Amino acid sequence: MTRYIKYVTDEFLKEFKNEFLVKYAHLYKSNDMDKLKAIFSDPNHVIETSIEYEYEPLEVEPKEYDADIVRRNIRRVWESLMVLTPVQAEMEKIWIALAHTDYLDYQMGIFNSQIANPNNKKREESSLKSRTIFVNGAKRSLAIHNLAILWWLAYYFRDDQNIEAPYHLIDFFVSTSYRGNAVALLSSNIISNKEIALGILEAVKVLIEEERMVVNRFPYSEAGKILNEVGGVRILDTLTREEVKDILIKNLPNSHKVSFVNDKAKDDLSLDEAEAENQGVVISKLEKPIEGIETDNNVVILPVESEESIASVSEMNKVADLPVLEVTAQQEKSEDNDDMWIAPV
Repeated sequence: MTRYIKYVTDEFLKEFKNEFLVKYAHLYKSNDMDKLKAIFSDPNHVIETSIEYEYEPLEVEPKEYDADIVRRNIRRVWESLMVLTPVQAEMEKIWIALAHTDYLDYQMGIFNSQIANPNNKKREESSLKSRTIFVNGAKRSLAIHNLAILWWLAYYFRDDQNIEAPYHLIDFFVSTSYRGNAVALLSSNIISNKEIALGILEAVKVLIEEERMVVNRFPYSEAGKILNEVGGVRILDTLTREEVKDILIKNLPNSHKVSFVNDKAKDDLSLDEAEAENQGVVISKLEKPIEGIETDNNVVILPVESEESIASVSEMNKVADLPVLEVTAQQEKSEDNDDMWIAPV
């Protein structure tokens, strides 16, 4: 079904954002789609471009996570909206217009299945707002918005080199509840091109499949920190996908953060807090130090951040003398894959 890309006017965008909770949020809560359709069909509010795309409706994701629905939706959004350039796909005015015109059924369905929370009105309003308009900075907002996140996951992680299965990395990424991981990864300034993005995801996939790490947000946030260290001696945009993958496979397992299985752990958890958070899971010391890893180009990544655990580097910058990590935690996989909540998403 051929439709046209739309966007909201600057004047209406400003008014919609400033008055969202006062004038518009109640329309979602009362499921007043007719009123929303009237607002977003007003030519003073929404402008239709000449850019054509083939619209395909999305499936509403239920409260209980369904990876297959997410996979199908990502494919549909990309195959419909690949006509957008990255610059256009960063525009809040386009995503707000699309979410309230062609994809209004999906937008309202997500509110009812995932956002509506009669027992916590503050959480409900905060989540509705952040998943509808940009309130968290541009990159973070794109990773939270109901519709934009699907496009950007496809843009960065669709593997065009794999002709037979271009979505294989995306399918891995969304195999468990993905929104918290997506925010941790896509909101990072490290994600500047597809080579880096694909290298990160490939490394995490290998390490998880080899059971050297667990699925939570820390591998993605720690990957950014490691690559920041690399950025001190290399221009990141010059790294190939394979180089990014190799650097992270060698260094990510040494980061103390990825030892914690609990998705909801805070970045600054103490050992006592971690033990309580993991509800009795035994936290034991490692039997021996984690050895420093010499990289191929004599660059050493320093994955441990606490003052007591800062790694020292030899004068030749070849060997990292990493300290003993005090703890590691193991926990059975939880059936509850509710995200590593970073912000109301």
